[in-house]
Amino acid sequence: MNIAIHHFRLIDTISKEGTLTKAATTLHLTQSALSHQLKELERELGIDVFNRNGKKLHLSEQGYRFLRSAEKILAEIKALEEDISNYKNGQTSKLSISMQCYTAYHWLPGIIKYYKSRWPDINIQILSEATSRPLEYLMNGDLDIGIIRTQMVNTKIRYEPIFNDRLTAIISKDHPLAKKDIIEISDFQDQELILPLYDPSYQDTPMIEALIQAQQVRPKTLHRIHYTDATIEMVNANLGISVMADWIVEPYLKNKNIVSKPMHHSVASRSWFAATCKQTPAIQNFLECLKLYFSGADMSINPTEKEQLIKQHAGKIHFPEKLAASTAVFTRPSVAAASSQEFKNYQY
Repeated sequence: MNIAIHHFRLIDTISKEGTLTKAATTLHLTQSALSHQLKELERELGIDVFNRNGKKLHLSEQGYRFLRSAEKILAEIKALEEDISNYKNGQTSKLSISMQCYTAYHWLPGIIKYYKSRWPDINIQILSEATSRPLEYLMNGDLDIGIIRTQMVNTKIRYEPIFNDRLTAIISKDHPLAKKDIIEISDFQDQELILPLYDPSYQDTPMIEALIQAQQVRPKTLHRIHYTDATIEMVNANLGISVMADWIVEPYLKNKNIVSKPMHHSVASRSWFAATCKQTPAIQNFLECLKLYFSGADMSINPTEKEQLIKQHAGKIHFPEKLAASTAVFTRPSVAAASSQEFKNYQY
């Protein structure tokens, strides 16, 4: 049978309106055109869809069967049209996000809350396993947005600047280097240096280590520690010196025996980018929320909401319990430092 969508709309409308004249008006057709389409359908089906009683039309037994199918099909088509329209307007979709730094996850829930308040039907998922290799996940289609420092030259990837931070030296107040105003890479010679873990196979040598190698500086010992808290405690005990982003270390300075010293100007400010391969409305809307957040807009949330958001959207994320139960208020790297209770278990 050769049945088109307009045939289903035709029978549904005639059944509701009761006459060809009213149905033709509703469908914006002439009565003769509507009559022609109805006869065409009945010839195709080989049955009378309607029984005629003057101008009144009544569904036949098979006509009722056709109408039930028409109602289901038209309802599905309407739902499909609404889904497509919502997708085009960025109102429904799914969004996977990852950071190239575990510590950076501390400000994400504030953005998620604001985003969900405007587009509640977007399904957001945080992919922590993509943290070490976000661009690979992005290129494979497993990630929609990666907040990254390292750029890969690839025409498929689009980078939008989000915020800047700066690396600072973290030193015990009892350490001789604490007296210096500016720390240079050469000051790490013969020192107990504490730096985060990184994956050398990713060919993403951290800035400090690249400078140490380039200047042929040899620390006495290079400790690699993944946890920010552990690094801070070692520095606090004068067991070594470290380097961290200014916004990460700031909250520790009040209650610890440590100081933060600016690095030499050769250690440039680092730029963070939002990397994307697709440009869907949902992605574009999230990028706008990112820019709004780092422009200084108030997106702070209370501790309970923060914990709930992380649990709700971290589909494959595996954070320590201490991480999810943190209680501080969100702050921005570009505006203020992150609280010491905010996702502080990871360093980069």
